[in-house]
Amino acid sequence: MLAFSACQSGEDPIPALDADRGKSYFFMAENKYREYNVREIRYSAVDISDTLIYQLREEVHESFINSQGEESRIIHRLSRTNDTQPWVLDSVWTARIEKDRAVSIENNISVVKMVFPSQAGRVWDGNIFNTKAVDQFKILNFGVLTNIAVNNDLETTYTLTVEQENDEDGITFRDIRREIYADSIGLISKLYNVVKICSRQECLDKERIESGRFYRETIYAHGFINE
Repeated sequence: MLAFSACQSGEDPIPALDADRGKSYFFMAENKYREYNVREIRYSAVDISDTLIYQLREEVHESFINSQGEESRIIHRLSRTNDTQPWVLDSVWTARIEKDRAVSIENNISVVKMVFPSQAGRVWDGNIFNTKAVDQFKILNFGVLTNIAVNNDLETTYTLTVEQENDEDGITFRDIRREIYADSIGLISKLYNVVKICSRQECLDKERIESGRFYRETIYAHGFINE
């Protein structure tokens, strides 16, 4: 039996969510830049890993019309070892907002990063536009008042957290992926912790990682180019 509910006499109707709610968190104004501190560990075998510490800069450049007739933005990604070095172009991504979702094309793979109107609890397939297996993303929270350390100061803003995965068995694997976005800034934090844990006899009772990658990206500056 299908059940329907309606507002009873005297009750105020629940207003519909603004269809654009959340779009300002996926901030793509032209000439916007964001700079991050990055810590990355690449695991190639048990007790063999390579740790990288560097900085990443994203620059939002001009728009273009893609093959589907949708407006997209070009995103330049630059890197450097530390703030005494010049920025060097690392890669070029693109991103777009189309109706009810935000899509980022990263290394030629399309990922649905966010959906609109944004609301805590919303779930979607982040891989719907690529050939990978279904991957359920979820908005954990929306509109949370947060203090972030940027531009050598403390800035108060509203944030949105997307949980891409939170799964581990404590024995053989860990898959934890999460991104945090800030209103009128964009991505401020990214965690990627996907590893295979050694489960051989000699590894028991010790968490020894066999393969995978740990990646943490945290914003430290943002603004507009040439401002």
